[in-house]
Amino acid sequence: MKRRYRVALSGYYGFGNLGDELLAEAAVAALLRCGVERSQIVLLSNDPEGSRRRLGTDAVDRWSLRRVCRVLSQSDTLLLGGGGLFQDVTSLRSCVYYWGLVRIARLAGAVPWALGQSVGPLVTRWGRWLAWDALRLCPVAQVRDEPSRLLCENLGLFVEVGHDLTFSVDAVASASALASMRDRFVATTTRPRLVVNLRSGDMARSFADAVSTYARVSALEVWGLAFSEEDEVLMRRFAREGYFPLLRVERATTLSEVLDVLRGVRAAAGMRLHFAILAAAAQVPLVVAPYDPKVEAFAADRQIPLWREGLLPQPLMPLPSSLSSDFLREEIDTLCRRMLA
Repeated sequence: MKRRYRVALSGYYGFGNLGDELLAEAAVAALLRCGVERSQIVLLSNDPEGSRRRLGTDAVDRWSLRRVCRVLSQSDTLLLGGGGLFQDVTSLRSCVYYWGLVRIARLAGAVPWALGQSVGPLVTRWGRWLAWDALRLCPVAQVRDEPSRLLCENLGLFVEVGHDLTFSVDAVASASALASMRDRFVATTTRPRLVVNLRSGDMARSFADAVSTYARVSALEVWGLAFSEEDEVLMRRFAREGYFPLLRVERATTLSEVLDVLRGVRAAAGMRLHFAILAAAAQVPLVVAPYDPKVEAFAADRQIPLWREGLLPQPLMPLPSSLSSDFLREEIDTLCRRMLA
């Protein structure tokens, strides 16, 4: 019997993190390009109503076991749509949740698959087993960086290597247009600006201190760019405590808001992967703090300087991507078509 949905889409959606919302947007766009109708997609979201408004798809509460089981029994497939879903650095909860989804999907007759994943870090035996058991059940499994591929290889998993799904979003692909305007805006900016992004973690405080020293020596005003409420709270607290002199903090909820903040900046320094991706797309001189292997892998690919401790290295212009947006979209679409066939 024909099912209501072709794809149930799961990730860290509906938590107010712009990077993850861009992943959801990219996954939905790929499915639409491959002939799936918007009415045939359902998101498992922490904020179902917000996801419906943002993407125009159906959505259900990801924490309601009854509703999740119901939509999986009504869907042909379960897509793990990008992000670092299998990692156990802070706890096993993420691994357990997505492993449980895959297992429920199998019982409900929905075939699991995965795109644009970062796998790891996995520091516990249970974390490694849960990731292995979930991903081995996916006939299509793609990771977005080489460290993830190597980890999967060590687990005995065959996966394909691709890129972050965000690169296929039209507005990200066209962000290079911002680069052509950058020098003109920088030349007319009376007070050069450095944009910083922080996320919680062991290196956040010392990274903020390094950014503050660099901005003072370089005579730059500092703006904060938050991708989540957590980022905003952290940067405002550090500013109150005197770790760096933030002129203002912008909480970005859309891609256009990010690009507005990045327009005309002299340099950028950040921690989150999608902050680095968007700054690189806009060709802003950049330095990143590698709190996670996925950030370090992206920095190595674009030859972006890494901060580890001490003084902040000089931000450098990232190497432009050697791959066209059309190629990156086709890379994703090929896997979608294979799975949906």
